[in-house]
Amino acid sequence: MFLVLLLALLVAATVHAMISRRRSRQELAELFLLYVLVGYCGFAMFLVSGFSLLAGDRVAAWLGWPLNNPFQQFLSFALLGLATAAILSIRYRDTYLVGPVVAWSVFFIGATYGHLGDLGQRGVSHGTVLHVFTTHTSIPILLLGLLALSGAVSFRRRDETGAGP
Repeated sequence: MFLVLLLALLVAATVHAMISRRRSRQELAELFLLYVLVGYCGFAMFLVSGFSLLAGDRVAAWLGWPLNNPFQQFLSFALLGLATAAILSIRYRDTYLVGPVVAWSVFFIGATYGHLGDLGQRGVSHGTVLHVFTTHTSIPILLLGLLALSGAVSFRRRDETGAGP
């Protein structure tokens, strides 16, 4: 399901880019970054966190977690905060994008690590490994790569007055 969402967002960003005739590398990278950040990390994870908060026992059973798990509630609120920060990327651009991108990248790298450890204990199937890679490992690669290409982060030194590039 999340792979389909990711692919749909990338297609939507491509159509948007063709319609709006964005040409520069930075503009295209920011457009794709916003689609992944807002669509996948924002709205989709907002729904995931809401579902986990409202139907926690069903989510716990689906994940194989114990019922009434306080960690699940903590994680759901963390997802809610991260999703809200990602959604705010619609309004705030430039260096604001660094925060949600870094936070979601660390989250998904940690999720990949956790899932791979879990797969080692439960057994590995090709479908599960593909799912973990496409929905967890590829997101930080996309986010960090698109952020770097977007020009939202500059590694140039500030001048004597403290003004940025």
